[in-house]
Amino acid sequence: MLVNYVISVVEGGKEVVHDTNVEDVAKSAGVYEANRRYEPYLIVVGRSQVLPAIDEELRSMEVGQRKEFTAPPEKAYGPYRDDLVIRVPIKQLMKYGITPRVGRQVEVGGRIGVIKSVTERFAYIDFNHPLAGKELKIDLTAVRKLESPEEKIKYLAMRYMPLKEGDLQVAVNDGEAEVRLAREVLRLSDLESRLQLLSNDIKQFLGLKALRIVIELPLAEGAQAPKQAEGTAQASPQGS
Repeated sequence: MLVNYVISVVEGGKEVVHDTNVEDVAKSAGVYEANRRYEPYLIVVGRSQVLPAIDEELRSMEVGQRKEFTAPPEKAYGPYRDDLVIRVPIKQLMKYGITPRVGRQVEVGGRIGVIKSVTERFAYIDFNHPLAGKELKIDLTAVRKLESPEEKIKYLAMRYMPLKEGDLQVAVNDGEAEVRLAREVLRLSDLESRLQLLSNDIKQFLGLKALRIVIELPLAEGAQAPKQAEGTAQASPQGS
């Protein structure tokens, strides 16, 4: 299902937008990000991809329907956990070039946290989600239901790569899919990992046997095509 959403939280008696995929709302709420694509977001209902409260509501929603509801912490980002506030020696942070200051976001041991307080010897880092323990207000609209496997693969691909619907072609036959991508994807430094994520999603959500990724490159004038099509890559849903 393609959806539009606005997630807000009440802070200081005022409702504050935390996240949205609606551009006008993001701009008016002061949370607009210039490098983000604002478009309907793909959710595979029942696959635990999103907040439990959103997944539950979507199960009974029809295309075009809009719902506003409240999500308690246990159906949102969970309760606030004191054990996720970790004491880290300042010397350890300084060793990695991190000057501790309250409110600074840091990465420690592969986890992202925010420095909550600083003493003479230690920094206390909060690894809770910023909205942990908070009740959320959610505005959700079901925009479009994807029916065919081709449509689903297109939007899964657009989730991981900066593509528009016209930048890729998808064909599915006998449990195998071929996806043709615009050559612009070759500019992505992490293209291989993005393709692997796409392959994993297709295996999990669509159950296809194989996925073939094709990136077509124009040949220079007078050049001969190689025996094997250049710019063709394959990714298997089995993750091999």
